[in-house]
Amino acid sequence: TSLQREANGKFGFSAKTTLALAQSLYERHKALTYPRTDSRALPEDYLPVAKQTFEMLADSGMRHLASHALTALNNNYVRPSKRIFDNSKVSDHFAIIPTLQAPSGLSEAEQKLYDLVVRRFMAVFFPSAEYTVTTRISTVAPHSFKTEGKVLVKPGWLAIYGKEAAEEVEGGKDGDKGQNLVPVKPGESVNTVAVDPKGLKTKPPARYSEATLLGAMESAGKQIDDEELRSAMQEKGLGTPATRAATIEGLLTEKYMLREGREIIPTAKAFQLMTLLRGLEVDELCRADLTGEWEFKLSQMEKGQLSRESFMAEIAAMTERMVKKAKEYDRDTIPGDYATLESPCPNCGGTVKENYRRFACVGKPGAEGCGFSFGKSPAGRTFETAEANALLRDKKIGPLEGFRSKAGWPFTSEIVIKYDDEAHNYKLEFDFGDDKKGEESGELVEFEDASLGPCPICGSEVHEHGSNYVCSKAVPTAAQPTPSCTFKSGKIILQQPVEREQMTKLLDTGKTDLLDKFVSMRTRRAFKAHLAWDKDAGKVNFEFAPSKFPPRPGAVAKAAAAKAAKPGAAAKKTAKPAAAKKAPATKTAAAKAPRKAAAGKAPSAALAAVIGTDPVARPEAVKKLWEYIKAHNLQDPKDKRTIVADDKLRAVFGKDSAGMFELAGILGNHLGGE
Repeated sequence: TSLQREANGKFGFSAKTTLALAQSLYERHKALTYPRTDSRALPEDYLPVAKQTFEMLADSGMRHLASHALTALNNNYVRPSKRIFDNSKVSDHFAIIPTLQAPSGLSEAEQKLYDLVVRRFMAVFFPSAEYTVTTRISTVAPHSFKTEGKVLVKPGWLAIYGKEAAEEVEGGKDGDKGQNLVPVKPGESVNTVAVDPKGLKTKPPARYSEATLLGAMESAGKQIDDEELRSAMQEKGLGTPATRAATIEGLLTEKYMLREGREIIPTAKAFQLMTLLRGLEVDELCRADLTGEWEFKLSQMEKGQLSRESFMAEIAAMTERMVKKAKEYDRDTIPGDYATLESPCPNCGGTVKENYRRFACVGKPGAEGCGFSFGKSPAGRTFETAEANALLRDKKIGPLEGFRSKAGWPFTSEIVIKYDDEAHNYKLEFDFGDDKKGEESGELVEFEDASLGPCPICGSEVHEHGSNYVCSKAVPTAAQPTPSCTFKSGKIILQQPVEREQMTKLLDTGKTDLLDKFVSMRTRRAFKAHLAWDKDAGKVNFEFAPSKFPPRPGAVAKAAAAKAAKPGAAAKKTAKPAAAKKAPATKTAAAKAPRKAAAGKAPSAALAAVIGTDPVARPEAVKKLWEYIKAHNLQDPKDKRTIVADDKLRAVFGKDSAGMFELAGILGNHLGGE
């Protein structure tokens, strides 16, 4: 699990991906030992093997690792240590370490994971890093202030991870031990030039990433209050290294969680499940101490203090109780701490109460409800009680963030309650603030807010209108019923709220400050940009800050060549209609040169066993692979999109099956240079 955590934090690999890569390095490349282990120690007779492993690394072609292995051998770092070699800390399998076989033909991802394991293996044998620490006590009136500085003297094991790791450990921010101190002699008086108090606020805990979630699962037993259960679960946690990745992937597949960049976000479905389990009084399924209790009883069985029959009888009784509770389940009567809304029902004026799934009218005192209700979690976003009150009071709320489409894409929208003539009741709708209905109906707009600044198109005033900032001449008003301008910009763009102050700045100076909460619709990754007025396009566009890293010379040359080629391409397009009228012979002469074929890449040994050893481009490799799959009838009869691997394909896939949409990516790992 620690390997999965580190790979997620360093490279963004999911737990499932890390486990698959480690399994491939173990089974296919024979480069790592058994990966499904939770041990962090080696057997006490493994010292000779450790030395041989260092010798292999020192003689390998991996120059970034070989020098450190040679240093360890020359300085006799590989020697007996109870911290490393301890039979009592070895379970069924020992810690993951590199084997004596130097790997070749690794994919980029496999190489990253292999390096991670090798660096950790070598680092445990290296000496500790040493620092010089300076502590200074400065006295100002009755107060004493402590300042600490820290300088790395001997890198020790940090040398293996390089300068970046040393800086991460050392720190360097104001107030950290890594900062540089102004030179002052002991007892010297100094002048206080300025005192700058900082008013800070506490922040809520960060969302889990896969790395921190794996850590929480691994250490779940430490959070149990009962000492006996905590002892039974010591170093157990929830699941095993082999099952934790599958548990996380299962929760993601069933939509109890979403992966947003590196963050794991619980969904409304997850909160509803927790409410359901607690309402049905089966909340032991939500607690880590259920695992602790079972581990404790299993240890009692080991010692002969509890019979197997008694343990299984308890399991059966608990299961029967849960099944009985589930059979009695009624979504409208699930107990819970539900709210009563202050705002009345818009249809009958009755009381609106929360239940397990909805906010529903229960009617006025002595009367039944009118049937009005709305879901607590439309499009995957759960209403707060205050939001539900505001929605009933104002018949609208928003724009609100956090909604998800059926395809899983985030979106922002206003929510409105409108009367439905067919249902003779009110219903909830999304309003995306496109303002088209207002324009078509001819309804005149009255602005109540102060102007934010002049419109960049026509110079008129810009105001807030629904979920947008609009020019006063872009919507129908009493002064001008027919719109004559087109300026409009959203209050939320790609999940980034655009505050009034930022829009004012854009109108005054041409662009906003650098905003950092945009989320790409394509990659779902956060990015930073300015919003700027694009005069040529006549709209607000992104303006990106200059890159800290200059582009590679090759990339610059390619961009220049592409730019130079554009006029010629345009000329060809212009000449095309005239060429069409000429004789066929002329057409042939004017025809475009054939497209240059993609350069071939040498296949790996595993792939060569399937498609041959000749260099081949990826599209041609995919074609040959499909010919092999069809010739050997390897498509799953129940799902033609799944390829069931034979012995040759198993070496290529690194697993027993693969989806048809994975093939191009898999082949990329087996073609040299890709």
